[in-house]
Amino acid sequence: LASSLDWDRRFNELKQYKAEFGGDSVPKEWNGNKQLGRWVCKQRIKYRYLQQGKESSMTKERISKLEGIGFEWSLPSSLEWDRRFNELKLYKADYGGCSVAKEW
Repeated sequence: LASSLDWDRRFNELKQYKAEFGGDSVPKEWNGNKQLGRWVCKQRIKYRYLQQGKESSMTKERISKLEGIGFEWSLPSSLEWDRRFNELKLYKADYGGCSVAKEW
């Protein structure tokens, strides 16, 4: 039950993000809500796992809710590049350089 409540809370945060910023390309480490950025990334991964027949907590109900708000399951490579570049800028601002550890 807690997991479902958490999912619903993040889903509502995503709807607010889309209303404010016009899309669902939340940076993974977005300072406005780091948990939301990570959650969005995980939804795409869980969906991909489901499509590949792997174990996944993604449900038809969640897919329907996400698609109901126009969620993009994959980002065009240019958007992905921009997202990663923005993450690098955030990293540099926080840590003073761009030498990111592989495990980060």
